[in-house]
Amino acid sequence: MKILTPEETGKRYDQIAADYEKNRSSTIGMEHLEKFLLLLEPKASDQGKVSILDIGCGTGLPLMKRMVDFGANVTGIDISYEMVQKAKANVPGASILEGDILTFAFEEAFDGVLAWDSLFHLPLDHQEQAIRKIASLLKPNGIFLFTAGGSEGELRSTMFDTEFYYSSLSSQEYESILADAQCSVLLNEVDDPRSKGHRVICCRRKTSNERK
Repeated sequence: MKILTPEETGKRYDQIAADYEKNRSSTIGMEHLEKFLLLLEPKASDQGKVSILDIGCGTGLPLMKRMVDFGANVTGIDISYEMVQKAKANVPGASILEGDILTFAFEEAFDGVLAWDSLFHLPLDHQEQAIRKIASLLKPNGIFLFTAGGSEGELRSTMFDTEFYYSSLSSQEYESILADAQCSVLLNEVDDPRSKGHRVICCRRKTSNERK
């Protein structure tokens, strides 16, 4: 199966950006985002604004806008130039970056990281690298929520007449990697059985005392 590079994936999203923005559901992902924000709410009470990294932020709607409305300092990153331009227009309160999560160098840690329907575009043999890097970007007690396929392996599927590559490790592999990266899994469930078992995983990075 031909794997798409991040650059190729970005160019394909450039091609469908207008259709994607027009047809993106205003509700998909929102239920789990609210759970994510609920876990971050005590942090916001203690320190004011929390910092969130949105990986594969797309057009910024509806998820990133909700996080900004929540009162968070949100940094979005996406591999697609056109998606980044739309996100900047749709959510001016966020900081939007164009880049690849695997190679981009972040200078700060985050209270929360969201990767909704983005990491599964990475090559299968880069999945572990991505999860470990993201875990390292979390502050102690930081929350990471992401989506994956319901079963391991690779596939290709078409969106707006454009073919995309997808990959996923098994649920157990993700849990094992997260545990080794000092993250406790809080949620691991299939949220849409119709979509080849679309899976949502949420974890919390342990504090230094918990790692002893």
